[in-house]
Amino acid sequence: MKNNLPSILLAGIAILTTSFATLYISIFLFPGMMEEYYNAVFRSASFETDWLFYVHPFVLAAALKWLWDRSKESLSGNTVVRALKIGAVYTLVATVPVLWLTFSAVNISLIMVVTWIVYGFLQAFVGGLIFAARHP
Repeated sequence: MKNNLPSILLAGIAILTTSFATLYISIFLFPGMMEEYYNAVFRSASFETDWLFYVHPFVLAAALKWLWDRSKESLSGNTVVRALKIGAVYTLVATVPVLWLTFSAVNISLIMVVTWIVYGFLQAFVGGLIFAARHP
């Protein structure tokens, strides 16, 4: 694990940066959708839970590193192709099922769900790029 820590931290920082970039791009491209976040179903900003947003990329990076170690042998192609594949696997296995349930239970728009799926894919792709480059 000690050997993997630098890669996990690097991936976590890259995923966090991607998360912020995606947030601001989403606000610019879909201002109407962003108003949905004022719905009572979402928790208002709170110092008690905001830290979870900043820790999430590092938890995700550790999980993606575990997934990478177990699947890298079966992923062919160059670094970018392998990262795309790990992003697609993560999206199909983890993101789509949970968002299916979220969409069925919470009053949110389909565009919000689609952007979350893209967001999840981008996060996994960025982590996959780092792991594919550093741990081929």
